[in-house]
Amino acid sequence: MDLHGSIEDNIIAAIRSARRLCGHPVYSETLNYWGELLHQARHDLAIGAAPEPATLEQLVLELESQLAERTIRA
Repeated sequence: MDLHGSIEDNIIAAIRSARRLCGHPVYSETLNYWGELLHQARHDLAIGAAPEPATLEQLVLELESQLAERTIRA
């Protein structure tokens, strides 16, 4: 996965996009990308590669919440 910036920055951008697009359709590629971000973040946490693990964990939970809300509304 190619990231521009840190995993944290990318997840923050994904959360902002998910909030902004709440109630609107989202391309499947975007949803796949958000899923890949979560996978990468979980991997980084598992191997101890996250510089701020507590922050990354919170961001992961927030993005998961945004995606869960989107699934429920769909």
